[in-house]
Amino acid sequence: MSFILVDEKRRRYFVPESEGKVRVRALGVVDAGAASAASPGSAIAIAGKRFMILAPTVSDLMNTLERGPQVITEKDASMIAHFLDVRCGHTVLEIGAGSGSLSLKLLSAVGENGMVITMDNRPEHLRVASTNISRSGIGGAWHPILADGREFTGTSFADAASIDIPDPWNALESCWHALRPGRMLSSYSPTVNQTERTVSQAASSGFWHETSFEIMMRKLEVTEGATRHSFDGPGHTGYISIFRKVG
Repeated sequence: MSFILVDEKRRRYFVPESEGKVRVRALGVVDAGAASAASPGSAIAIAGKRFMILAPTVSDLMNTLERGPQVITEKDASMIAHFLDVRCGHTVLEIGAGSGSLSLKLLSAVGENGMVITMDNRPEHLRVASTNISRSGIGGAWHPILADGREFTGTSFADAASIDIPDPWNALESCWHALRPGRMLSSYSPTVNQTERTVSQAASSGFWHETSFEIMMRKLEVTEGATRHSFDGPGHTGYISIFRKVG
C-alpha cells in the first residue's frame, strides 16, 4: 500500500504502492517494498536519516500531490465540501479539474457509493488530476470527462456542483441544468473581479447567492511557555461563492 514518510522536520513525502524501489519527489530513491513492511507509526532509517511511516490521510494526499494547474488548498476544499452539503452516496459535478485537490476532498465525502464527475476541456489538467487521484486509493468513484463543462445541457442529476475555471459565470447555466432543485453550487476564483461578475450573473441563471468569503488560516508555533503565532502570513488563496438552485 502507499504511505507517507515524515522526516524530523515534519516534512512529508508520498510513497506510491510498489514492491521495489521508487523515486520520491524531493527525497530520492526509496525501497517502497521494504518500507511498507513496517507498521504505521514506526520509524525507519533511509540513507542515514530517520523517518516515520504513516498511512496517508486525505490531508496528506492533498498536501503532497503533483502540482500542475491551480491547487485548491485543503482549508478551502474542506469549506467548499461543507457548504455544498456533500454526503455519502451523492453525485457531484465538478467543472474544472485543477490538480485534483478538490476532487480528493469530494471523493472522501461521497464514499464508494457516490460519484464525482469532473469535466475539463484541457487534457493536460485531467492528466495531472488523474495521477493524483489514482494514487490515493479512493478514486473508484471518480469519473473524468474531457469536455467543456460550460456547454453541458443534461437534465438534473447532481446533488452538488463546483466550478473552478477562469470564467465561472459562463458555467452557471450548465450547473443549473445539472443540479437537482434546491441543491448547492460553489465557485472558486482567485480575484474579486471574477467573484463579482459570477455573483452578479447568478440570479439571472436561477441561483440564489448564499454567501461569498475567503478563509485566512494562521498556524501556531507551539512550544511550552512560548507559544505564538507563526510568522508565516496567512496569505490569500481564493474567494469562494456559494449558491442555491431556486429557479
